Amino acid sequence: MKPCYYGSVNRWECDENDHLNVRFFAQKVHQAVDIFTREVAGEVAEPVRITAQHIRFVAEARMATPLRVDCGLLSVGDTGWDVLALMVNHQSGTPVAGFVSRVERCGLADVPPPATVEAPDWAVPRGIDPDNPFPPPADLESAFRMGFQTMGRGVIGTEECDAAGRLNPHACIGRISDGMPNLWAFTADEGTAAARGSGSHGGAALEYRLTVHRPLAAGDVFRHVSGIRAIGNKTQHMVHLLWNETRSELAATAEAIGVAMDLSTRRAIPVSAARRRVLETLLLR
Repeated sequence: MKPCYYGSVNRWECDENDHLNVRFFAQKVHQAVDIFTREVAGEVAEPVRITAQHIRFVAEARMATPLRVDCGLLSVGDTGWDVLALMVNHQSGTPVAGFVSRVERCGLADVPPPATVEAPDWAVPRGIDPDNPFPPPADLESAFRMGFQTMGRGVIGTEECDAAGRLNPHACIGRISDGMPNLWAFTADEGTAAARGSGSHGGAALEYRLTVHRPLAAGDVFRHVSGIRAIGNKTQHMVHLLWNETRSELAATAEAIGVAMDLSTRRAIPVSAARRRVLETLLLR
């Protein structure tokens, strides 16, 4: 493992839960993966292109937390490398998040790969099976018939894209994150809504799986739709689609394991019977 990124959590990177938002976890790791491939392969002909990413969030990263991201080669595939990135608290060395990113092409096919590493248990998939993804619908109308509902819509800006004009993967996660308050509102019973409104309850992701099918580009209009795949004692297994309305194609899919969180104890809250009834109305067919 090579130490590739050093930084910290800025106040403006924190969300309503007073911890690092998922987009900035991914943005810091994207930098680390970029540095890793440059150090191994030298300057590449095109920007690092991450086409899939599996994330385990192990601990909160609060404001001013010092961070380090170490990277290593997990495996070599037909079209690219699987790069392991471990984010830790740089002061204590305790785990914060584990990422496995599929890095496509970028001149890597002609580069002798370094020795591979093994992922620690805390960084491997747990609640989301990468071999059993939710089957994506053929079109947006099919998605609505399956029970997906609109949570976000907008236009991709140039500042969100790489040098080739493709939406960066961390910006893709960020656009989904922007729609989450709408999803929480759809899935809140009266008591949960009051707790969120008072600021005593929030939400957090435990695990995340992003797959980029056809990257959005600057100027594209997108629609973010979401639904619930499964409900646990404390967890909700959510599915998100980013649909490119400009080109009428599926841009990206994501699955996430999320929990409601008591912001005073910083612990997950069991799903109440009243909230479960609301969540069941969003179960995907």
